[in-house]
Amino acid sequence: MKGKNSIPPSMKLRYVSLLFLFVLSVNCAPVQAQVEDSDEPQYVTITTLYGVHNFDFQAWKAVEEEYYDKVTSKIDLIKSHEVLVSYFSPLNSEIKVINVIDNWTDIAEINEMRSELIEEGWPDLEERNRFFEKQNSFYKSKHSDEIYLTTHFRKDLVREPGQNVPFVFMVRTNILSDSEDEHSYENYKQYVKQVLFENSKILAYYPFNHFWGADSREFVEIFVVDSFSDVELSGYENHALMTQMIPDEQERTEFLRSMNSAVESQNTAFFKNVPSLSK
Repeated sequence: MKGKNSIPPSMKLRYVSLLFLFVLSVNCAPVQAQVEDSDEPQYVTITTLYGVHNFDFQAWKAVEEEYYDKVTSKIDLIKSHEVLVSYFSPLNSEIKVINVIDNWTDIAEINEMRSELIEEGWPDLEERNRFFEKQNSFYKSKHSDEIYLTTHFRKDLVREPGQNVPFVFMVRTNILSDSEDEHSYENYKQYVKQVLFENSKILAYYPFNHFWGADSREFVEIFVVDSFSDVELSGYENHALMTQMIPDEQERTEFLRSMNSAVESQNTAFFKNVPSLSK
C-alpha cells in the first residue's frame, strides 16, 4: 500500500521535527549569520530526545542502524548527520540528533525523500508498523527541536576511513548578554584563530548561531576531542596558547574579560557519538 496514509502514526514522535520545520518556513524569514568571505551558512537542526529508563543500548543501536542504512544514509541532501548520546548516563540518556542541510528549501525535499525511502525500506505495512513501534519504544514523549546557522569560524573534523571509535563531543550552550564590550567579537575571532584552531587536542570546533527555537540568545559551541581526558588537556593547551598570544597577564585578563562579556551564562554537557550512525 502506497501513499502518505501508509506511514504509521507511531512515527510521529521520532520524525515530527523536520516536518514541523517545513511548516515553519512559510512564516519565518532567514536571518543573516555573522560570517566572513563568501561562505554561506548551512542550517543545523538539533532534535533532543530522551531514552526511557534502562533501555537496552545495543537493541536501540541495532534499530537506529537499520533506519540509518535504509533511509538517512541515502539522503544526499543531509550533508552531515550525528547521533550523540549522553556521556555519563548511556542507559537513560539524553540523545541529540544533528543534521546539517545546505539550504532552507532542501528541508521539504528531504521530507519527501524520507517518506519514499521508508516505504521502500519496509514495503510491507505491518512490518513497517512493527519497526517504528519498536523504534519509538526506546523514547519518552518529551523532545525538543532547535535550528541554528553555521558560522565561518569552524574547524572541521577529519575522520579516518572506517572510524569506529566514538569521539567525545563537548556541547556548550551560551546565553548571550544584552550588552557587551565593544571589542568582544573581535577578541572572539582572534581567540578562535590563534587558540582553538591551534589546539592539538581539539579535533573540531563548530559554533552555531541561533535561527529558530526557544531562546533567541543561544549561541552553541561544539568541541570534539578524542577522549574525555583530552577535555582537561585541551584546557591546559588553551592556557599555554593564550599566554603565547598575550604574554602580559594583565592584558590577557582584560582580553578574556572583554570576550566573555558577550556571554550572560553558559551550560556544558558531554556526549559521545555513535560512529555507525555518522555521516
